Amino acid sequence: MVDGRIMGHIDEGRSYVATVTPPLAQDLFFVSTYDEKDSQSNAADQHGYQRPPTIKRFKEIGDYFLANDHRFLITPLLVSIRLNQDEEIKAFLELVGSGDGVKIKKKFGAQVASVIDGQHRYKGIINAWHQNPDFLPEIPCIFFFGLSFIDEAEFFNVVNATQRKLPTALIETTKGDITNVEDTGYRQQIRALTFRLCRDTDSVWGPVKDPVSGELTESINMTGVRDPNRRVTYEGLRRSTSNMFPKPLLSRLTDLDKELPQKYAKRYWRLVSECCPQAWNGNPATRTVIDDQGEVHEERIKYRIKDLVGVASLAKLGQSLIQTHIDSGDSTQLDRMVEKLVDVDWEKNLDNPWMRSQAGFAGQKELYELLYALVYADKRPDDPCSEDVPEIKKSDEMMLTGA
Repeated sequence: MVDGRIMGHIDEGRSYVATVTPPLAQDLFFVSTYDEKDSQSNAADQHGYQRPPTIKRFKEIGDYFLANDHRFLITPLLVSIRLNQDEEIKAFLELVGSGDGVKIKKKFGAQVASVIDGQHRYKGIINAWHQNPDFLPEIPCIFFFGLSFIDEAEFFNVVNATQRKLPTALIETTKGDITNVEDTGYRQQIRALTFRLCRDTDSVWGPVKDPVSGELTESINMTGVRDPNRRVTYEGLRRSTSNMFPKPLLSRLTDLDKELPQKYAKRYWRLVSECCPQAWNGNPATRTVIDDQGEVHEERIKYRIKDLVGVASLAKLGQSLIQTHIDSGDSTQLDRMVEKLVDVDWEKNLDNPWMRSQAGFAGQKELYELLYALVYADKRPDDPCSEDVPEIKKSDEMMLTGA
């Protein structure tokens, strides 16, 4: 058995059917993920377009293919070979036939063979081979030549967008950084503005220094892969930023100064974090409680300010406050109104009248109305007169309904 075989072409010079064994796949293949640099990427920091792999799945998949006759159920990997010259394509195909992955990468680069679809599958097969060196199935592949990096990213999105588990955050990050980078429309402006919030060090949503390595790490979950330490995803913040800056307001600000939207967004969120420091920073994180058995233990305190319902509601409020601030002509108006948020109790507790709304975007209208009542008329949910919520301005009503 040879490590690699070219079975034939589908479209000569463009696509070929091939097989590779696990050793060649390990040597040759590369996956363009958000967490790693890709030399072909047109993103500013050269990140890739796929979510980071779920490593625990490698053994699960490997065990499956090792069992019974499952080695014959391996489905094709879709691989972009980053070559477009006829001579290079011919040389690559010949080298695959020789099974020399190291020589291929030495000649064409370490990232020449980019797996567009099947990263978990092929790494699971390699895991199976590591468990059993005699496990040497021929892995079917389709090689595509001549794709640009943007072509790859769009291909990946199209193939995976209808799959339930592909996070919207990753799709939007890819659009913002890679496939739609030349777009100047409203949606791309919102993506770019959200990136500034996520990546600028003067933003309270920006990267934080790792206490061990000293390196800056993103505080926002950019790929949507579940991470309990980063509850706010890029997609949640992007949608919230869109609500904070509807198209008329964004156009009004950018007509004055292209930097104004990000200046106001950073200023607003900084004011919020300063007015609600305990909830924003999760400090204190625990309280001492006595349970029904009389046992004393520490209970973790949970806050909703950085849950999606909190971020979404505050973003909607920000739109109203920024609009009011601009119309007032008072340079301190925004600060004075945001300061009223000091009275909000963000603890996630059913007994807390501030936090009885539903989770996510479903609960934003109710919480937004409470926050709006507080900053515009000093009404609190435990105030007997708080049912008299001040009339919401027409522009805010449109924002709430999505009109």
